[in-house]
Amino acid sequence: MKTSDENNILEVGGLGVSFRMPEGDVNAVRGVSFSIAGGETLGLVGESGCGKSVTAFSLLGLVPPPGEIISGSIRYRGREITSLVEDELRSVRGREIAMIFQEPMTSLNPVLSIGYQIIEGVRRHFDIGEKKAMDVAVEMLSSVGIPNPEKRYHSYPHEFSGGMRQRVMIAMALSMSPSLLIADEPTTALDVTIQAQILDLLLRIQKERGMTMLLITHDLGIVANIADHIAIMYAGEIVEYGRTADIFRNPLHPYTRGLFDAVPKIGGKRKRLKTIPGTVPALTGIPTGCVFHPRCPVGSAECLESPIELFGFRRGQTARCIKAGGRRVTSAKRASG
Repeated sequence: MKTSDENNILEVGGLGVSFRMPEGDVNAVRGVSFSIAGGETLGLVGESGCGKSVTAFSLLGLVPPPGEIISGSIRYRGREITSLVEDELRSVRGREIAMIFQEPMTSLNPVLSIGYQIIEGVRRHFDIGEKKAMDVAVEMLSSVGIPNPEKRYHSYPHEFSGGMRQRVMIAMALSMSPSLLIADEPTTALDVTIQAQILDLLLRIQKERGMTMLLITHDLGIVANIADHIAIMYAGEIVEYGRTADIFRNPLHPYTRGLFDAVPKIGGKRKRLKTIPGTVPALTGIPTGCVFHPRCPVGSAECLESPIELFGFRRGQTARCIKAGGRRVTSAKRASG
């Protein structure tokens, strides 16, 4: 899954993030590895609490205390992010790697105009005056489809609808022309029509700029037509990785198959949706062996013996399961990432 290639913009290897809590260490991210080639989109998919956002925060050195990166490597264009000091990280955030945060209403400062919030970052990274920065902000607001951008530049977050606030967040993230954009649930709490508009906007801008994107979501439908590759995350681990078409055609891990079974189908005979039994394990007490074993419909005693590695299949598709695809996987298929 993790490959070293000169075309890769981002390479993450063996990432581990832990939160030291009174009740014990919460190992929110464990052994996460992936890479993204320039101009491509990776969809990071999983249910709430699986570690998607913590992984994203790690890429920018924004893991909140008491969390800390305890292992692994994050390389952006060959540069090790985890070894950078705070001043060096600030030069990367926004300018090289930008992020659209999940909740625009809580991410935007309610007492500052949206124009000021955009130019703050622009002036931080570029040696330009306020007038030039304002021109950049107005141009970005126009590019994301906000009408009357010169007037709306002076507006405040509460004067925008949810969809417009999300467009402001996109304008802010793109104002410094980053090479890598992290979109953390960019369509959360938006109706389906606005969701489609936001996704079309991201695709258009990505194509125009040749931008690389990490798209974080819990919705398989969103990544279906956007992502080149998909990483399925469960309880802090990536349990399956592969090309989008391959995973949709042939999901290998039982958790991935459970996610697909829970998606409503249009047409055909009506029937009750399948659900995944049980609950996600507490991250303070990760089960031995396969983390999905307590909920797995094909699990057996051998799944508890030791931590399960990623096993490789054709065309780079990998799964963290000894019975991936309904057949016993041998050690010869072990993945390198």
